Amino acid sequence: MEPSHEFDFEICNSRIRPLADSLIKKYEELRHIDADHILFVVNHKSSGSKKSIVLARTARVPEKWRDVLFQLGACSYFYMMEFYGKTTACLDDSQMIALIYRELRRIGPEGQMIPPDVHDWWQVLMGLGRHWFYPDSTCPNLLDENVDWKKLMGTNYEPPHNQ
Repeated sequence: MEPSHEFDFEICNSRIRPLADSLIKKYEELRHIDADHILFVVNHKSSGSKKSIVLARTARVPEKWRDVLFQLGACSYFYMMEFYGKTTACLDDSQMIALIYRELRRIGPEGQMIPPDVHDWWQVLMGLGRHWFYPDSTCPNLLDENVDWKKLMGTNYEPPHNQ
């Protein structure tokens, strides 16, 4: 079977960065983030984990690779948001926006990576519903004018942890 993509990893900044910028502008808890410093990548090779469904991972770019990318003429990327193509291919636009929002929340105000925890996952479930990322489901579009994370959460809203 022929692979459907030329490369195992695809830079998708032109598709994802505008969505990330819009989320950062809309949500106060994300305003400390500069989307220009995030390298957005789709991993077509792996599904992330054999034990559980992994949609995306966000991590700091190691200093060595920041230097190499900069020397090649790239921006200064401090973070990489990696989407797993095998598990995100079936997401609709609203689900993808929710996933980007969830991943942006992992970047702390001091630039630190906030590890995913049960509390954060619970908030996603409460706000978007238990099946928000299932292929036949949908969730609210967090960029719609009448949708706000605090409103979705209601009395359950808590700002992201600053660890």
